[in-house]
Amino acid sequence: MKRRFLSWFSILLIVMTVIGGLAYFSPKAKAGDTSSVSISLSGGPVKSKSYIGNDIEVKLKLTPAGSINVSRSPVSVVLVIDSSGSMSASSKMTAAKNAAKNLIDSFKNSAKSGDKLGIVDFDTFVNDNSNFYVKGFYLQNGSWQKGNSSTIYGPYSLPNTCTSSLLDLTNTSAINSAKNLIDNMNASGGTNMEAALNKAKNLLNASPSGNDKYVIFITDGMPTFYLNGTHNGYPLVDGPGLQPNNTTKSETLSAVQSLSQSGTKLFVVGVDTTGADVDKTFIELMASTANGKSYYISSTNALNSILQDIFKIINLAVTYDNLTVEYPIPSGLTVTSMPAGWKIENSKLIGTFNPVIFENGGGTPSAQEISFKITSNTEGIYNLGKATLTFRRYDTVNGESTGSLEVNLGQVEFVRQPGISATFQVIGSGNIFVPSTPYNAKLTISAYGKSLDVATIINNFTLSINNSYVTLQKVTTTNPSFNYAVDSGPTPTSLTIDYKVTFLREGTISFTPVLSYSINSTANSMNLTPINFFVIDATNMIKSFSITKKIISDNSSANLSLKIDDMGLFSYDSAAKIKIYVEMSPTDTLNTNVTFPLQLIVDNSTRISNGLRVLSKPVTFKLKPNLTATKINFNISRIDIISGGKTYTTAFEKKINDVVVKKVTLR
Repeated sequence: MKRRFLSWFSILLIVMTVIGGLAYFSPKAKAGDTSSVSISLSGGPVKSKSYIGNDIEVKLKLTPAGSINVSRSPVSVVLVIDSSGSMSASSKMTAAKNAAKNLIDSFKNSAKSGDKLGIVDFDTFVNDNSNFYVKGFYLQNGSWQKGNSSTIYGPYSLPNTCTSSLLDLTNTSAINSAKNLIDNMNASGGTNMEAALNKAKNLLNASPSGNDKYVIFITDGMPTFYLNGTHNGYPLVDGPGLQPNNTTKSETLSAVQSLSQSGTKLFVVGVDTTGADVDKTFIELMASTANGKSYYISSTNALNSILQDIFKIINLAVTYDNLTVEYPIPSGLTVTSMPAGWKIENSKLIGTFNPVIFENGGGTPSAQEISFKITSNTEGIYNLGKATLTFRRYDTVNGESTGSLEVNLGQVEFVRQPGISATFQVIGSGNIFVPSTPYNAKLTISAYGKSLDVATIINNFTLSINNSYVTLQKVTTTNPSFNYAVDSGPTPTSLTIDYKVTFLREGTISFTPVLSYSINSTANSMNLTPINFFVIDATNMIKSFSITKKIISDNSSANLSLKIDDMGLFSYDSAAKIKIYVEMSPTDTLNTNVTFPLQLIVDNSTRISNGLRVLSKPVTFKLKPNLTATKINFNISRIDIISGGKTYTTAFEKKINDVVVKKVTLR
């Protein structure tokens, strides 16, 4: 019998061990678990390539995942409303009343057995008809006046617009009574947050066991009063009255701490229509101290939706807010458009997504998508880098946390649109062009860019010149073209078309070549670089070249003379010059008063005789020692024509031969 008992005991022990092991390794889903939901961030460019100067759209998508379907515990909620004097401005009191009553309706419509509600109205003290004293302020005709700072005034009591106990949210009559209390609230007095929080805690002390406890606190300012013990057995209100100080804030936070220690979570809604009344950091500290959440709004229009969000959270919703995107804009890219409310700051694109709320029983929220556009004026491949999303997550089960997500946006390429550049060059012998003479010329066309989406053909090239004194004849018989395949450039990348150019008059000739062509059968044209030429026939420019003596005595002078036909040069350019180079050979037998090659200048002021420009240059000749005679030659070797800031050079030859220089023989 004993052995059988030990056997059964051993089997039982093994079974219990196995069961215990299974319990240990199996995941335990706690009641009201809200950890199964999440958000993710994705994104990238809509297309990867575009032409420079055009936009590429980049999208960011915020995608919620999961859903919440859990049963919550009964709740006890105390709604605390600031009715201080400042709440009368900007319709804050009216907005708070309406939002509060809508919140009550939401709780009532989803109420379950055991749900409770309390209302606390406060200003200088709580409005619950209880007695209190005030230091430094007295109540006169319903308005608080500043008195002697050391004098204690009172006792006072304020009209009762608070519930004396927690109401049953399933009781329609009780709910209507709570709404009537809210309707009777009036804005006056200061801001005693400590008294309001203590009142809320006292109401929640009577909360049924097992209820989750919450305080929703609406205010438009900071604490200006606090509780400084008692006087004659009643609470004594103290403080600066108009502005907060360290004491009012520390006493308020002590009350928040006490509330937290009782297991209550605190939601604080700061309504700051001026931007200077609510300290955002302070209300965040209040909420975080009591494991809750704060909201800072600048418009009363947002108050109703904020209270509805809080209702959803208490109903075990999970919220993601402060969904802020930061995107460093890569060098070389420009953001050309962005969503409303987004901005560029310190070379970063910054903006927000709308809050995401996973409602209990409400399924998965819809994804959100935003887009912005970028461009570049420089060819190249650009790494778009990463966009970062930071967020705050809150639910009543797991509390508040923060996190971040990153998405690598990939890369884009900007290319030049298919196009061409072109140059036209006349090929002459030197820089002087002779009229009525055909010169070779060539049109060089270079292609650039890539073709995206569709293939591109550039062809039908035609060159024209806007000057009737220039004729143009095409020599190349083919009609070449550029063929761009999709996502590639043309082959070949450049081509040449040959021409003959003839100038029909002398002088300065200017013209602009115009190239016409087609891009995918659409006509286009471009003006090429303007061209300026000087056209002149210099072969007959020097009409005579002479010296006054063919036999010159040693150490005496003779005039070199020239007669020049300027061929109308100065009528085209009055500032033009003709530079004539005169050579002498040999140069080692005598000395002269000038340097050879001798440069003679003809300009618009040079003397005219019988229609020709006349130059005369006296030259002194002296034989070198030990020489009694020498024979020399003169030659015009080059002519420069200077016009329009350019020098046109031509080789030239006109000679004076066998000039004799000899010593004089005395007889």
